[in-house]
Amino acid sequence: MKGLRPKRGQNANMAAVVVILIAVMIILYLLFLPPEERANILGEDNYGSGGQGDISVNTLLMSKVPGRIYPSGRNMVEHQMPSFLVFTATNANELKRVDSLYVKQSAFGSKNGEVIFYYDESTMKDVKLSFNVLKHEGMLRITLNDKEVFYGEIKEGSPPPITLPSEALQSRNHLVLEASSPGIIFWKINEYSLESLVISGTVTDYSGARSEQHFSVSAMEYEKFEKAQLEFLPDCPPREGGQLQVLLNGRPVYTSYPDCGIKATIEISKDYLREGDNVLVALTNTGSFLMDVPKLTTFMKESPQPVFYFTVPPTLMEAIYMGRRGLLLSMRFADSNTIKRGTVTLNGFNLYFETQDYLFQTPLDPESILDGSNGIKIIPVSDTLDVVELRVDVV
Repeated sequence: MKGLRPKRGQNANMAAVVVILIAVMIILYLLFLPPEERANILGEDNYGSGGQGDISVNTLLMSKVPGRIYPSGRNMVEHQMPSFLVFTATNANELKRVDSLYVKQSAFGSKNGEVIFYYDESTMKDVKLSFNVLKHEGMLRITLNDKEVFYGEIKEGSPPPITLPSEALQSRNHLVLEASSPGIIFWKINEYSLESLVISGTVTDYSGARSEQHFSVSAMEYEKFEKAQLEFLPDCPPREGGQLQVLLNGRPVYTSYPDCGIKATIEISKDYLREGDNVLVALTNTGSFLMDVPKLTTFMKESPQPVFYFTVPPTLMEAIYMGRRGLLLSMRFADSNTIKRGTVTLNGFNLYFETQDYLFQTPLDPESILDGSNGIKIIPVSDTLDVVELRVDVV
């Protein structure tokens, strides 16, 4: 039995059904697509389509990463510090006092006088021994740390002070006073009765010889640093000034006998500064100085404000003027902790912004938009801005 074969008319009908089904599926697919994708597939003018209720973003015109942007025209920062005084005070001070002292030497016994005192070679000089003699017989020997510094007869009264040589002085000193031996005259007693025994010296007080001031260098200053200048006016009594040393972060930038009343100016390189806290220290070895109106000025390199460009096609420009489309400017910042202030300049039109949020958005005035190329600048008011993204969208 021969098989049945379909007729040509039946094959044509089946093909038509398949084509219709495919067309229906394509139409349904296009209907469920977002308007902008459907317009792209069909070649329609996306900007001129209706959709007045649809305010979603249709097209991204620009997306840039501006990074860190600096304020315009600010290339100098002055760090004013209060005036401060550095000085040393030198006075004659008592190192040791003994109200009375008796020494004797005889064939039957002896009695010596001992005094312990301390000495600091960095702050003391011109050490002397003075006393009053009430009675005496024979010679008086004085030794300092086992070195004889005096031997002779001293009569009653107030003899001139005896200088204690600096080469014999130590940190802890042992001073011994003794009467001379009577020798073969065994019945004789050599003796000295002393009162108000004083060891004195010239002592310099260095507690006020060091003074420091602090100032802070911002990250922008340090990053854009070109040069710095330190200025101060040394105010000091004539012919009484010693050597003045100025340290910046522990490194000397000035060591000299300054001209009192004449401003000193010192160039400072970047190596002497650091981002954040900086310490200015003044030292002197003798004398008195008023560091009047100290000031450090940093000069920064000028950096041109970057311009970011986007293009508006004629069809979009027409849709913007007809009110069917608009442009949305978005700026995303690196943090949401600080207040960001600045101006957005679009083709010469300025828009001020101030926000603490990490995202700032604003519609652009159609009057500020040009057909074709458009340029945007971000100008911070005072502080640097870290802008993660700058974008313009069609809405």
